[in-house]
Amino acid sequence: MAPLVDTVLEIDTPEHLAFRTRIAGPARRMYAWILDLLLRAVIYMVVVLALGIFSVAGADGLGMGLTLLLVFLLDWFYFTAWELLTGGRSAGKMALKLRVVRHDGLPVGWRESLLRNFIRAADITMLPFPPFVLFVGPMVMALDPQFRRLGDLVAGTVVVVDEPVTMGRAVAVTPEEGLLSELPASLPLDRTDLEALELFVHREHMSPARQEELAEIVSPFYADRLSLPRPRRATGFLGALWARAQDPGRRVEQRAAPDGEEHA
Repeated sequence: MAPLVDTVLEIDTPEHLAFRTRIAGPARRMYAWILDLLLRAVIYMVVVLALGIFSVAGADGLGMGLTLLLVFLLDWFYFTAWELLTGGRSAGKMALKLRVVRHDGLPVGWRESLLRNFIRAADITMLPFPPFVLFVGPMVMALDPQFRRLGDLVAGTVVVVDEPVTMGRAVAVTPEEGLLSELPASLPLDRTDLEALELFVHREHMSPARQEELAEIVSPFYADRLSLPRPRRATGFLGALWARAQDPGRRVEQRAAPDGEEHA
């Protein structure tokens, strides 16, 4: 019996918090792929027309070589380049509000992106089932409860709907909005860093003075590591780091804290 389809990705944290986001369905992903295919075709035609000057100049061999190089780059590195530059999105995914993330909810890295996109060739392999012809990718997605294709399964990634993430409880530290918008989509933070930041931002019962005291000790380390100026408000800086790491490229939607709890 096939597993039940689960359209919600729930990520549990060490403090037993649950982050929930919707998983993208096959139809939405197909439309995004078609848009990317059209964009690649436009890029190809524009560059080929531009390379026509080599034919006019009598350099047919050079023009053909550059055309073949373009086809190779578009086939193998188009999606990887987009995902690394935009935090897991291609042009088609942007239009359909989709994003590729690791299965633990963290931003996709270059290893995961290269792996999932190199295996794309296997996903578009056709299998003859007369009178039909089936593709491996859609078949695997139909059997997976989270609609992952073969590349996603191997790379440990999942495509989610690009929307604010819902959290199971309120944070005690408000991210500094100005700094949050300046942070890159992908931060060089390991699991230990994320756990430490998460413990800090969820200390609801810690006084604001104590929060700021601890933040003043820790924030210079992360500021230097990320080549950022020392923050004026250390608690807001750490909150911004945590918010960006959990929800790259987007603002985190926070639930209101219960009455009586302290906030920075």
